[in-house]
Amino acid sequence: MESNLESNLESNLESNLGSNLESNLESNLESNLESNLESNLES
Repeated sequence: MESNLESNLESNLESNLGSNLESNLESNLESNLESNLESNLES
């Protein structure tokens, strides 16, 4: 049987991974949109 510690660690890891993924995706999208907009305006 999985201990509470193992269960909590696994749960926290999954939660943090999901949160970090979402945050990085959002940040990269915003950065890429801004970069593409500037590039298109210059051309």
